[in-house]
Amino acid sequence: MAFRSVRLLLLIIAGFTSATVRAQKPSCSLSSKLYSKDSINITTFGASTVAGINGLQFQPFLKADFEACYPGKTVIVGNFGIPGQTTTQGLARFESTIINKKGFLLILIGLNDALAIVDKKMKITETQSNMNKMVEIALAYNLIPVIGTIQYLNAANNKRYQNANFVIRQINIIYRRIATNKKVYLSDINATLGKDFNLYQDPVHPNAAGNMRIAYAWFDTINTVIEQKFLLSGLNQNYPNPAVGKTNIGFSLSQSNKVTVTMYNMAGAIVRTLANTYFNSGYHEIEVSTSGFMPGVYIYTMQTPTEQFVKKMVVIGR
Repeated sequence: MAFRSVRLLLLIIAGFTSATVRAQKPSCSLSSKLYSKDSINITTFGASTVAGINGLQFQPFLKADFEACYPGKTVIVGNFGIPGQTTTQGLARFESTIINKKGFLLILIGLNDALAIVDKKMKITETQSNMNKMVEIALAYNLIPVIGTIQYLNAANNKRYQNANFVIRQINIIYRRIATNKKVYLSDINATLGKDFNLYQDPVHPNAAGNMRIAYAWFDTINTVIEQKFLLSGLNQNYPNPAVGKTNIGFSLSQSNKVTVTMYNMAGAIVRTLANTYFNSGYHEIEVSTSGFMPGVYIYTMQTPTEQFVKKMVVIGR
């Protein structure tokens, strides 16, 4: 009975902490306004950190982050975590899990491999082969895989966990190499949590604050993908506006193209050509010095061979 009371108290505290943490808002990318799709589809795949322990998961934080920054978009975050699984067990269910999915696939699995390797029940070459195969399958289904590095264990006074942390470092090196070789994205969950065990609810699993950190890491990585692959062509309002001394003009391209960015005065005369070259797809910014500009209202345009966008800016000082 005492055990149940303590457990209930811990869950109440965890729920309070989760609600408190959830109130924090992410920093939204300027390019979120230029996302070219109607929905953001995210599949999360892995073991217990993906599944969530004691009702604490990173997926609700991740969904809330995207809903805050991409209003009007449908955000779907699926949870396909099974506690205790190694990459070998994960690979066995991987294709059947992702076969009808689309969008982003977040893969966070391998910590149980580290323990199995320490116990001499598995070899690290198996982990490498399994992750390689998962990435290849994901790419074959036209998904965008993002590999997550795995977190350290709180190894205080636990020799087995200390040895597992050494293996975790090796696995994460392998995961980085796979991401580079396969030209896919990597989210450094390990660096996000570091060895701050105040972010853990037990020696293995993150608490509410830890899950919020993990969600931010995934969020930042997916935003990078969106900026590089899924933006409409468009021109952002300069900032700061009004401008004093300097300002920044941002624009995005859905595909690589030649871009000309030009500033005009209100009489229609060209004041300065800010860019006239090729840019790759994604989001770009130009820093503009207002030295030499008289205070007043200016027009700036972004032109490609097929599109043109126009904005106004105010200069109040040089």
